[in-house]
Amino acid sequence: MIRSGTRAPVEWRLEIPFVATQVHGSARVEATASIGYIGLDSNGTLPRNGTARAWINVTVANPTSRSLQYDTVIYKIWMEDLPREAGFAVVRKDVPVQNGSVIRWLYLAYSGSNTSSGVSVPAFGAGTVPLVLDLTEGLDPYTFAAVQNITGFAVSQGRSLTTIPLELFILTSLFIDGAPQPQSPTAALYLTDVVRIVLGQGKDYGA
Repeated sequence: MIRSGTRAPVEWRLEIPFVATQVHGSARVEATASIGYIGLDSNGTLPRNGTARAWINVTVANPTSRSLQYDTVIYKIWMEDLPREAGFAVVRKDVPVQNGSVIRWLYLAYSGSNTSSGVSVPAFGAGTVPLVLDLTEGLDPYTFAAVQNITGFAVSQGRSLTTIPLELFILTSLFIDGAPQPQSPTAALYLTDVVRIVLGQGKDYGA
């Protein structure tokens, strides 16, 4: 939810394009993610009453003659834990990722799923599910404190918040319009797969 305020928010955004890594038939998914920091202090840091807002757009291209209906979009966004990589001790759960001889440390800042978009993908067309995710101290104090620490460290090093590396994982399932639905909620998986496609992008590094 985007809330109005008495003054214009200060907002930084980082757009990250991704390409599809998995296809089902000829359908494909492409997603983008960005994070904006609203209500920054005058020194560029994120205060306790600020907001870290993420935008995710998940687009499926459908070159077939049957329309599709979004069922579920599962999403995860990791931020690179710059303080930990600089040698500072942190008390949060990071994921180590080997990059040659260097270990990157990733912090899971956003995760969840959406099942209420109601977006259709027309035949021979494309459909996009737009997600807006707000992270505040009131909503999730532990995760907010971690993001606040990571962004604050970037500012202390003279870095723009737009230079903090992000990683995005998307897994989305869509129903094929006109295909018969299984009559039982406990139907065999192969019956469910006949009427549904699953598309993924990015790597799931876990929690």
